[in-house]
Amino acid sequence: MARKLKYFTTIIFIVVLASFLLISKKIRKKNKAEALIATMPEFSFMIERQNSFSNKDIDNSKSRIIINHFSPNCEHCQYMAGEFIKDSLKLRDVQIVMITSADSINTAKFIMDYKLSLLPNIIISRDTNYQFLKTFGTGVVPSFFIYEDNKLVKKVIGETIITNLIN
Repeated sequence: MARKLKYFTTIIFIVVLASFLLISKKIRKKNKAEALIATMPEFSFMIERQNSFSNKDIDNSKSRIIINHFSPNCEHCQYMAGEFIKDSLKLRDVQIVMITSADSINTAKFIMDYKLSLLPNIIISRDTNYQFLKTFGTGVVPSFFIYEDNKLVKKVIGETIITNLIN
């Protein structure tokens, strides 16, 4: 009986230790990702006809830069696209870079359905090499990374109101 108890205690200790190490690793990975996006990270995604759009192409004359990860099939992303159009006057001093991993057909349909090409301050690019997660530390859609003077001022995961993105 004592032998079984010792064996059981050893197993519990190993499980607790392994869990602790796994959680510690996840926390370190999250902290590293947060540090990488504290200033505008380097990135390069595809826009029309295989041209690239990178952090160097951002219009820094705008007061805010919003990096938006989205999917054309996401209801919350569709809602946010509608809000971008509806509140376009509030967003006129903001550069919005929308990034998706969707194929070109679904992306083009999304742009057309929500009339996003009418807003000159919106750039829509495709993450054809699936680098968004590696660069920004999340793959959640929609997600927003808001920068001012090249510094992250806010990170919003999920659907939100436009005022939350610009204030």
